[in-house]
Amino acid sequence: MLHFRRLPSTTVGQCFTLVRSFTGGITQWAKKAEQLESEEPAAEELPVTFVDDDAESTEAREARIATLRNKSRLLPQHRNMLHGVLPYEQSQSWIHDTVKYKRMMLGRYGIDGSKVDPRVCFPTKKEAYERAEYERVAFPFSLKQMMDANESERKARKAQIEAREAEVARKLEKLDQWTADLNARIAKKEAEARAAKERKDRLVEEVRRHFGFKVDPRDERFQEMLALKEREDRKKVKEAKRKEKEEKMMEKLQKKTAQLEADIEVPSGDKTKQ
Repeated sequence: MLHFRRLPSTTVGQCFTLVRSFTGGITQWAKKAEQLESEEPAAEELPVTFVDDDAESTEAREARIATLRNKSRLLPQHRNMLHGVLPYEQSQSWIHDTVKYKRMMLGRYGIDGSKVDPRVCFPTKKEAYERAEYERVAFPFSLKQMMDANESERKARKAQIEAREAEVARKLEKLDQWTADLNARIAKKEAEARAAKERKDRLVEEVRRHFGFKVDPRDERFQEMLALKEREDRKKVKEAKRKEKEEKMMEKLQKKTAQLEADIEVPSGDKTKQ
């Protein structure tokens, strides 16, 4: 006695679905095979060796061969540009109808290759007028006037350079004198500083001798006596300068007096001779 194993319902459903899809695939494949057998292959789908050359025109054959040769997968306009041919046979956008685009195509591909009337390269009356008006406003001077202005500017610049060079040369001539004056001023300031220091030391020493013993310079009595000595010293210096000034003035007066006496004696001597 045979024993049958009971399968789950899910497994049975999956089996039926698989059988149904397999049967449907075989049926579709059989129908497609029958359709292919009933149809005759087209001339375009056959290789070149199986196409009947007598039934095909020369132009169509060349076009088909050119199509088969194109393996670049470029767009037609890009392939035309690669081979130096006009990209578009007809305008594809409003840009292709502009004068600028036509001029560019004419310059790139020539008269025959661009299929553009060369008269577009010449300006219209309006463009010529606008260009002339622009040049009149932007360049108001003639070539001769601009050359003269450039020459004048060049001469002025040259004269300025020459004047600057002459000034530098003149200052270089005075460089030694300026250096000597500077050194003299520096030496004078150093001498004045040394004299001031020596005078200060001398006054401090006089104050110490006045007291007869060592005194701290920060002591109030020392500071008062030092201030007194400085005032006396300034008076002496001032008096010496006044005397020196008076002596110089007297010397000048004596020179002027002697000069006047000499000038008076000369005319009187001339009259005596006469």
